[in-house]
Amino acid sequence: MTTEGQPMQDMLSKWGREVAERGFTQVPNYLLQINMFVHDDHKLSPTEMVVLLHLVASWWKKNEMPFPAMNTIADRAGISERQVQRSIKALEQKGYLTKTKKKIKGVIASNVYDLSPLVKVLEEVAKHFINKHPRQIKAPENVGSSAEQKRKTRSKARQKSDDSESSIG
Repeated sequence: MTTEGQPMQDMLSKWGREVAERGFTQVPNYLLQINMFVHDDHKLSPTEMVVLLHLVASWWKKNEMPFPAMNTIADRAGISERQVQRSIKALEQKGYLTKTKKKIKGVIASNVYDLSPLVKVLEEVAKHFINKHPRQIKAPENVGSSAEQKRKTRSKARQKSDDSESSIG
């Protein structure tokens, strides 16, 4: 059983404070292994994979799509901006993302990358290629009700403890 701070503690013990404080990204294993599961025409080149991973790393909240500049991706990945452009176009054509323009007050501010097509692809992969070694994961508690949920859990635990004590002997 893990506590709320356990993932960060694991990150600290594994990578050290200076590295962990820079940030980290959660990436599904099915994404890292995508080329094992898709047809040849949907396989990712190494450059496409790196670009996609940088987009995933910029996607912090489910309902807020990432919008890194192409030159930012290029700098981070160590590739040219043109390679980023070609990779994004290929990722769109292969059905892993959609690119739209982000407008602020009617002016195009940047590209926004919708990764919901990627999520759908990975869900299909998961349905067809069963994980032989599934991880134990805990569903997140509803936002806003976590304190109430914890209170109910503690109350149930106390009740179970009281019940077990009364049944002993």
